[in-house]
Amino acid sequence: MTATDDALAGALRGLRALDLGDAFEPRAAEAIVGSGLHRLVAPASAGGLGVRMAEAADVLLALGAVDGATALGFAMQVHVVGALVDSVGVADGLRERIYRAIVDDGALLSNAATEEGGGSPARGAVPGTIAVAEADGTWRLTGEKTWTTWLPNLTHAFVSARVAGSDPIEVGAWLVDLAADGVERRPGFEAMGMRGSASGRLVLRDVVVAPEALLVRRLATDPDPRGPAPGAWFGIAIAATYLGVGDGARDDVARWALDRRPGDGKATVADVPSVQLRLGRLDAELRAARIVVLDVARRWDAAIVAKDAAGLAAAAGDVPLAKLVATRAAVTATDEALRIAGGPGFLAGRLERAFRDARAGLINPPLEDVALTGFAKAVLDRQRASR
Repeated sequence: MTATDDALAGALRGLRALDLGDAFEPRAAEAIVGSGLHRLVAPASAGGLGVRMAEAADVLLALGAVDGATALGFAMQVHVVGALVDSVGVADGLRERIYRAIVDDGALLSNAATEEGGGSPARGAVPGTIAVAEADGTWRLTGEKTWTTWLPNLTHAFVSARVAGSDPIEVGAWLVDLAADGVERRPGFEAMGMRGSASGRLVLRDVVVAPEALLVRRLATDPDPRGPAPGAWFGIAIAATYLGVGDGARDDVARWALDRRPGDGKATVADVPSVQLRLGRLDAELRAARIVVLDVARRWDAAIVAKDAAGLAAAAGDVPLAKLVATRAAVTATDEALRIAGGPGFLAGRLERAFRDARAGLINPPLEDVALTGFAKAVLDRQRASR
């Protein structure tokens, strides 16, 4: 077994020992940190496990099958650190500072970007949070972020903000130590799914951050200078997480169908032809989606190693497809699982929770309408170019 296999096995043992449900469970994060899995994508040269995107997706799939909320929380760490490893234009000092915090101190990170009434950052929303530049080079951040996943567990967050007084508007992201003065963590929302992810409100009041905590700064109308890595890592991490939720529902309902003996007890639910049809259908959806997700991730990894800009662009262009097919497969699988289980599936428990959790993936970017519109534009552009 590799070090990653050992860390994953330890994390899974820890999670299975917990009574995980809709309530936030801080010991889930402790199981991940305790096993060393939190070092998953930090470079081996910095003391991490040095895992690339495809292997990270496999890990998130395994975690999602056990508990979707835990996988979603850890997916934030995976995509933030993975993007740091693969991005251009990030100061080496900031990278090393984050790697050291993860390896030496068990740091857990996420992005804090969404704001009340501000719309989706993925659709170009300009943050209302303000960053004020001080004469000594430090920054002061003031604002409130919503949907900050795994907020009670986080030690740091990259907080997006607009630069005070900038015209045209400049935006940026700063690494904030959540133990700093002026940081307040508030509860989140009673959401339909992924309730255990504790997606809360992060409030900042004149929080001071050092000059070297600046991750990126750009005009609001300009593309991200870090390149495609942040979007690619986020999309694949989200896809793998929700696909894992679907995998878990498939396995749970298969076990239930083998054990359940209705009527005279001579046959199990698994012997019913219509049940086998439903189970086969949901399994086909999940396996097809897995092939797509892992193919995109492997092509991204190969392009990173080869320093192939065209290959990176092509893989990044297929990330929305991977996320789309993965979340659709998870929704289909959890729906079919409930249909197989019937009444027992609607009782509070793993199948019912997976049904709700899978639907949370529909609101994570890249959103379905954006992805489909992008696919249509690509088709039309190819036809225009061929004329």
